[in-house]
Amino acid sequence: MPAIRYPARALLGLGTVALLSLYGSFSFYSQQIERNKIQKDSYQVGSEEQRFEALKKDLPPGAMVGYISDLGNEAGILLVVQYALIPALLVEQPSSGLVVGSFSRSMDYAEFGRARRLVLLKDYGYGVTLFRKTGP
Repeated sequence: MPAIRYPARALLGLGTVALLSLYGSFSFYSQQIERNKIQKDSYQVGSEEQRFEALKKDLPPGAMVGYISDLGNEAGILLVVQYALIPALLVEQPSSGLVVGSFSRSMDYAEFGRARRLVLLKDYGYGVTLFRKTGP
């Protein structure tokens, strides 16, 4: 099979593209390192893991639990709580009947739960609670 020879301009262009790609990659990563120094944990995942640590120990491994909060179910907040509770899963209709509560302010959690047909099982502090559903 004969060797294929490419024109010098094609090889030069390919080399230029490869060098520019490497430069772009290194530039991006160096800028990202600087951003990470300024804003270490923008979603506060580490602090959420600490908040939910005690509750996580009380959940059965791989449990499917519901979620309730005074902040609503915003995707960003929900994902951080889901990450903090791994390997438990947050689901719409928990088969276990357990519902995790995450609150931004102190309140009467038992009353909050009663209004939603939930029984407060435990208050872990820092706005973290565990409820059980009482009915359909």
